[in-house]
Amino acid sequence: MSVIYNKIKQLRKDHHISQQELASYLKIERTSLSKIENMHYNPSIRIISKIANFFDLPIGDIFFNHVVSFKDTRGIVSQNRKNTTDKDGYANAKHNI
Repeated sequence: MSVIYNKIKQLRKDHHISQQELASYLKIERTSLSKIENMHYNPSIRIISKIANFFDLPIGDIFFNHVVSFKDTRGIVSQNRKNTTDKDGYANAKHNI
Protein backbone atom coordinates (compact mmCIF):
# COMPACT_ATOMS: atom_id res chain seq x y z
CA MET A 1 0.00 0.00 0.00
CA SER A 2 1.26 3.45 -0.91
CA VAL A 3 1.25 6.06 1.81
CA ILE A 4 -0.19 9.51 1.10
CA TYR A 5 2.38 12.21 1.74
CA ASN A 6 1.30 15.31 3.59
CA LYS A 7 2.27 18.69 5.02
CA ILE A 8 0.35 18.36 8.28
CA LYS A 9 3.36 18.68 10.57
CA GLN A 10 4.57 21.82 8.79
CA LEU A 11 1.10 23.35 8.79
CA ARG A 12 0.74 22.65 12.51
CA LYS A 13 4.07 24.32 13.23
CA ASP A 14 3.23 27.30 11.02
CA HIS A 15 -0.05 27.80 12.93
CA HIS A 16 1.45 27.04 16.38
CA ILE A 17 -0.90 24.10 16.91
CA SER A 18 0.18 21.15 19.06
CA GLN A 19 -0.37 17.56 18.00
CA GLN A 20 -2.74 17.14 20.93
CA GLU A 21 -4.85 20.14 19.89
CA LEU A 22 -5.23 18.88 16.33
CA ALA A 23 -5.79 15.28 17.46
CA SER A 24 -8.52 16.44 19.85
CA TYR A 25 -10.23 18.36 17.02
CA LEU A 26 -10.03 15.26 14.82
CA LYS A 27 -11.22 13.03 17.67
CA ILE A 28 -8.26 10.69 17.29
CA GLU A 29 -5.33 9.77 19.53
CA ARG A 30 -2.25 11.98 19.41
CA THR A 31 -0.18 8.91 18.51
CA SER A 32 -2.45 8.26 15.51
CA LEU A 33 -1.88 11.82 14.32
CA SER A 34 1.85 11.34 14.74
CA LYS A 35 1.70 8.22 12.55
CA ILE A 36 -0.25 10.14 9.91
CA GLU A 37 2.18 13.09 10.00
CA ASN A 38 5.19 10.79 9.71
CA MET A 39 3.54 8.91 6.86
CA HIS A 40 3.35 5.57 8.63
CA TYR A 41 -0.43 5.44 8.29
CA ASN A 42 -3.02 6.64 5.77
CA PRO A 43 -5.88 8.64 7.28
CA SER A 44 -9.49 7.93 6.38
CA ILE A 45 -11.28 10.30 4.03
CA ARG A 46 -13.19 11.62 7.06
CA ILE A 47 -9.92 12.58 8.76
CA ILE A 48 -8.49 14.00 5.53
CA SER A 49 -11.58 16.17 5.13
CA LYS A 50 -11.47 17.34 8.76
CA ILE A 51 -7.78 18.27 8.45
CA ALA A 52 -8.50 20.29 5.29
CA ASN A 53 -11.37 22.03 7.08
CA PHE A 54 -9.23 22.73 10.13
CA PHE A 55 -6.55 24.49 8.07
CA ASP A 56 -9.11 25.91 5.60
CA LEU A 57 -7.13 24.51 2.66
CA PRO A 58 -7.99 22.26 -0.27
CA ILE A 59 -7.13 18.61 0.31
CA GLY A 60 -4.61 18.72 -2.55
CA ASP A 61 -2.64 21.46 -0.80
CA ILE A 62 -2.12 19.20 2.22
CA PHE A 63 -2.00 15.68 0.82
CA PHE A 64 -0.12 14.62 -2.29
CA ASN A 65 1.59 11.70 -3.98
CA HIS A 66 5.32 12.46 -3.92
CA VAL A 67 5.96 9.97 -6.72
CA VAL A 68 3.88 11.96 -9.20
CA SER A 69 5.27 15.44 -9.66
CA PHE A 70 4.52 18.17 -12.17
CA LYS A 71 7.84 17.41 -13.89
CA ASP A 72 6.85 13.76 -14.24
CA THR A 73 3.44 14.55 -15.73
CA ARG A 74 4.36 17.51 -17.95
CA GLY A 75 5.39 15.26 -20.86
CA ILE A 76 2.24 13.18 -20.57
CA VAL A 77 0.02 16.28 -20.61
CA SER A 78 1.89 17.71 -23.62
CA GLN A 79 1.60 14.42 -25.51
CA ASN A 80 -2.12 14.18 -24.77
CA ARG A 81 -2.65 17.72 -26.04
CA LYS A 82 -0.85 16.88 -29.30
CA ASN A 83 -2.97 13.77 -29.77
CA THR A 84 -6.22 15.63 -29.26
CA THR A 85 -5.70 18.54 -31.65
CA ASP A 86 -6.42 18.40 -35.37
CA LYS A 87 -4.32 19.91 -38.19
CA ASP A 88 -5.85 23.37 -37.59
CA GLY A 89 -5.03 23.26 -33.87
CA TYR A 90 -8.59 22.60 -32.72
CA ALA A 91 -9.25 20.01 -30.09
CA ASN A 92 -10.91 16.83 -31.35
CA ALA A 93 -14.06 16.36 -29.34
CA LYS A 94 -16.90 13.91 -29.74
CA HIS A 95 -20.21 15.49 -28.95
CA ASN A 96 -23.03 13.30 -27.76
CA ILE A 97 -26.25 14.97 -28.82
